[in-house]
Amino acid sequence: AAAFAPAADTVPKARNCEAEDVESGTSESSSSGSSQGSRRLGARGCVMLIVAAMVIAIALVNYARKVFGRVGGPGRFAVVEQQGARIPAGGEVRLYFVGSSNVAWQTWPDQLHMYLSELGYTLPTEAYAHANLLTASDLAPKCDDQADFQSLQTPRIGYAGWGSWNFAFDSDDDCAATPYQGHASGVYPFRTIAGHAVSCLSGWGCKPDKEEAHQRVRPAAVAEDAKHADVVLLSHWINDFKQQYSGYSCFNSTKFDSLTIVDITVEDVRRLIRAVHKVNPSALVLVLALRPEASGPRVVPEARAKVAAINGKIKDGVQEEPNTAFVDFRIPDGIDMFQTAHPGHLNCRGDRIMATSVLQALYDRHVLARSLALPQAGEADTCFFEAECGNITSKTCCQAAATCRVASDGQCTPYGPGAPK
Repeated sequence: AAAFAPAADTVPKARNCEAEDVESGTSESSSSGSSQGSRRLGARGCVMLIVAAMVIAIALVNYARKVFGRVGGPGRFAVVEQQGARIPAGGEVRLYFVGSSNVAWQTWPDQLHMYLSELGYTLPTEAYAHANLLTASDLAPKCDDQADFQSLQTPRIGYAGWGSWNFAFDSDDDCAATPYQGHASGVYPFRTIAGHAVSCLSGWGCKPDKEEAHQRVRPAAVAEDAKHADVVLLSHWINDFKQQYSGYSCFNSTKFDSLTIVDITVEDVRRLIRAVHKVNPSALVLVLALRPEASGPRVVPEARAKVAAINGKIKDGVQEEPNTAFVDFRIPDGIDMFQTAHPGHLNCRGDRIMATSVLQALYDRHVLARSLALPQAGEADTCFFEAECGNITSKTCCQAAATCRVASDGQCTPYGPGAPK
């Protein structure tokens, strides 16, 4: 505390000096030139003293940041800070999202925006040409903290039911007319990806009779849109592993096992990553993990190993690309973490875990100088499963609890799954 005393003393002196000089300037003019010169010299001295005080104050603040961490009064959240990050605390963060229903029917992009704003960052409003949503749609649940992010615009590309192949090609020239074994008889376009036939049509089940079947999101268009982005977040591949629910029609009714589909997904995702980095090599691309399988509002524990194997293969494949990271996240068993209106989609609780996992990845990769504080390894499980939010006295612990949140008053309070709008 004593280190701050000189600056506090110096500023009032400078202000008094300035006031005395102003008063002397409004007094009767002296016939003595030396007297006028003295006043001018006094004014210069006061200005120099003020500048010196400001320099000292800035130096002390920077010293305090380096030694003690965050400077300022207590905020809503517990935070950590680091030196040498790409984006300083209070800086601008430009995000670009590419997803499917997981960015349209879920709120994790909106919650991520809220956390970044609360941490002092600015997310500039970009006029993206290909973003079709500014916020989560009305099909997303209404969260307990909806008021904290409902006014925030977080542009994103989100097409429900689409697979990674619908975002991976700039041309359809390699599509070949193929007898279709799916929903309608006839000949329809397929291309070869990782040695396997995949439909060139867009949408859930690649149905040729749907209007969206001939819509495309081209990698070059995404790259141009995201040319100034700091972070590009990809969750557009999740439906690749839901094809059993449409009779594998996107694969011309050929039933592929999950590790075969991984090969298709990795090739598609790499195409999009490479297109982004061709235009914007400094952008960090984050590939979001496949969520666990659900039965009703809860995780299916027996399917965890299969999902973990898929995520492991996707991680290995995409992290071969430069400036690319895979973001996994943990969803607990035995707790309502999924929506019931849209089976298999995470609810507000799950979205909060996704948002905080992205924050941690950005901090770990030295993109952000400030982020949310999270418990150390020894406390992580205890905090994650703590359901009695009122018993949590540490903001750090509350921020990691699956069913709690730090409210606007700084208290740890229960966080519900959300309700239909």
